[in-house]
Amino acid sequence: MKNFFTVFIKEIIDSLRDRRTLITSVLMPILLMPAILIGSIKFQEAQIKKSEEKPALVAVENSQAFPTLVSFLEKQPKVSIKEVQDYAKALDSGEINIYLRPESDFEKLIKEKKSADIRVVQKSSNLESQTDNAKVLAILQIFNQTIAYQRLQALGQDPKILTAINPVSVDIATAEERGGFFLGLLLPMFIVLFAIVGGMYIAIDVSAGEKERKTLEALILTPVSRLKIVTGKFLAVAVAASTSIILSLVSLYAAFKFFPPNFGTTEVVINLTPGSIGVMLGIGIILAIMFSGLLLSVAIFAKSYKEAQNYITPFYLLAVLPVAIFAQIPGFKPGLGMFLIPGVNAVFVFKEVLIKVFNPAHILITLVSLLIYSAIAIFVASRIYSKEGILFRD
Repeated sequence: MKNFFTVFIKEIIDSLRDRRTLITSVLMPILLMPAILIGSIKFQEAQIKKSEEKPALVAVENSQAFPTLVSFLEKQPKVSIKEVQDYAKALDSGEINIYLRPESDFEKLIKEKKSADIRVVQKSSNLESQTDNAKVLAILQIFNQTIAYQRLQALGQDPKILTAINPVSVDIATAEERGGFFLGLLLPMFIVLFAIVGGMYIAIDVSAGEKERKTLEALILTPVSRLKIVTGKFLAVAVAASTSIILSLVSLYAAFKFFPPNFGTTEVVINLTPGSIGVMLGIGIILAIMFSGLLLSVAIFAKSYKEAQNYITPFYLLAVLPVAIFAQIPGFKPGLGMFLIPGVNAVFVFKEVLIKVFNPAHILITLVSLLIYSAIAIFVASRIYSKEGILFRD
């Protein structure tokens, strides 16, 4: 017990002297994740406000020929009428976002109480054009209703006969559930990310780094057993990774307390309950344990620090890419089998608990599978460290 604890303390002290380990295990979770999440929220708030306040930039083809339409549009506060010579170039440059092309006898058809077509030209590769397209279509629908009401009134009919139903959208999601949904787009991915990155540099340092410095041989020749040596190193890596996860959650919670999100009329509340924090911490720490064993197993094959980084990069991408993909898929309903995939299963559980959905089967399958994978990773690491051909290969 004393021997492996001595190795553990040695590796922790050495890691605290390493600038890269401090940055990835401490500074990144404290500063990077809150900065990215808060920054993305504030950016989204600004974009929503800008979108609501900025009028749609619209040009009407041969506008003088369509006074009824142009007059109606000019009265709309959310529309700004522009005159352009070449609508395609104007759409490309962003001078306008929408170009209206009424059919040539538009005014005549309206006066004759007939239907008239308007082509609404947008550039879908431009996000502002997409946004303005939705605004203009809504305004044209109002224009359509206004004309229809005028026609009915001229016939002595009540315009209300056109309104058979009046649908009212009701959102039963609470402000906390909306906040949890927003967090679920980013937070799970960051927890998995820090479960890897938090222990990555210390894993390289205690394996390939020691081989490069020629200190691993001296440690192996001590009376301490190989199992105790690898256990001490493994615990140091796992503690660093777990610390990153804990710090990321604490810093995130503090950040949202000081910078609460504000999406205008849509209320969003960020509230990490004790239950959701407990589940995320528990699964996150087990993830850290699993990745710590895998990182040690990969890094020990390298002969130098740089070579270890080259070995770990493909492993890192293989672990993070599926997590990043599944974290961003909206409305995806995972089957039970998906909760057996390491990393991905954690993302699904995190997304659920953030909106206060605690599915016992999903949590249990994830916990048990990750514990099994962790045991396998630790066993593989211990076996590799028992092979002198790997430890001392040229």
